[in-house]
Amino acid sequence: MENSGTLLKKMILLGSLFFLLSCSQDETITTDLQTNTAKPFNVKTNAIQLNVFKGPQVTLGYGKVRSWISVDGDRNPVEIGIEITREALLQPERDKKTAAPAGSTIVIPLHLKAQQLTPFNHIGLNWNPNGHEPEQVFDVPHFDIHFYMISLEEQMAIPEWSLSTNELFNNYPPLGFMPADYFTPPDDATAEAQMGKHWLPANLPDYLPFSKIMIYGSFNGELIFVEPMITLDYLLSNTATSVAYSQPDHFAKAGNYPTKYNIYHDAITGNTYITLSDFVARE
Repeated sequence: MENSGTLLKKMILLGSLFFLLSCSQDETITTDLQTNTAKPFNVKTNAIQLNVFKGPQVTLGYGKVRSWISVDGDRNPVEIGIEITREALLQPERDKKTAAPAGSTIVIPLHLKAQQLTPFNHIGLNWNPNGHEPEQVFDVPHFDIHFYMISLEEQMAIPEWSLSTNELFNNYPPLGFMPADYFTPPDDATAEAQMGKHWLPANLPDYLPFSKIMIYGSFNGELIFVEPMITLDYLLSNTATSVAYSQPDHFAKAGNYPTKYNIYHDAITGNTYITLSDFVARE
């Protein structure tokens, strides 16, 4: 989520190029979780073998970020998310050099396998070095990780809020197609160009002081993204966590939808993982 009323955020043009090249650059890796130093939270046994499909690397500061998905032997998604190198999170280096202006979106392509087996099309990563509104809530350095369920073209076509576009932003999904314990103000406060309308947990004070939270997004009657928001301090703390988040009662499209978000770290590489897991097949 970004500052309300800000100018239209420009997407990183290389994102589109990564999409065009992703088929040739993606990797397929078979991994045995018995030897994996950063074990996913939702794996019930260490004896399971997974196929891991990785998207192309994208520059983030002095480091890299990429998407990946793990799939079991029955072709069910197990975990999807991003891997961020330690160099990309170091605050002094981020102050000197960033991959994009504060608030702009870095497009992280998904492997074709991820698009086929989950509702997600691509990921948008936003770095907010000064946080954003509201003050004393989200005004600390943090990352927004949007898992979009619409195409990049559809996302970029979302206009700025104005009186003429207000109806699009405040045309909410039908009852039951958003979690019952989420809300959004009926105005432009959380309406963002090239993003949509942001929805917050109704018990927002329980998440303060802010370190991590799950946000939903909608536009013109559709749920279009889920968004873990995580502070830089929390990521640098190397704290591992797995959090179940609220679900809608109904889903516009059948498919496998995650029910938890996870944050964990690889002690050997120093890389950080932000993922969604515990998929449930929805009708």
